Amino acid sequence: MEKDIQLASKIDLPPVTQIGVIVRNMEKAVDYYSRTLGLGPFTPISDLRPDKNWYMGKPAPVHLRVSRAMWGALEFELIEPVAGESIHRDFLDAHGEGVNHLGIETKDFEGLVDKLTRAGFRSLQALEVFLPQHDCWGKAAFFDTRPIGGFIIEVMCRPWLASWLAQK
Repeated sequence: MEKDIQLASKIDLPPVTQIGVIVRNMEKAVDYYSRTLGLGPFTPISDLRPDKNWYMGKPAPVHLRVSRAMWGALEFELIEPVAGESIHRDFLDAHGEGVNHLGIETKDFEGLVDKLTRAGFRSLQALEVFLPQHDCWGKAAFFDTRPIGGFIIEVMCRPWLASWLAQK
């Protein structure tokens, strides 16, 4: 356990900015969290088909449905796996709906991915998507930190985020 504490101080992770929740039915989930917890407004449901996706190190097409809402300072992300291999489908099949990952935002995506990899954490999935409306690429990598705590860490680089948050 002491080794883990030393390791965490070496990585120096940014604060958590996102909670990722896997759902079976996006419309029902948005309705449920809006009515019961008062979360929202949620973004329009989007079909995410990343331009590039690697699952367990191999290229793999994937289709996800995604919607987000702010919950205080945290982004509450709902993800419905539709097709293809992904950590989201794996989670839904093994555990049902629930919290899958905690997301951290960074401007130094490659640097933080490299730190986590050198520290011995395995990348389960990575994706890149071009967003023409923002004229930039978004990137994400999901690291297996489940042995202690049971969750995955998502490293994200979304250059458009500041403008999106300003609208909220």
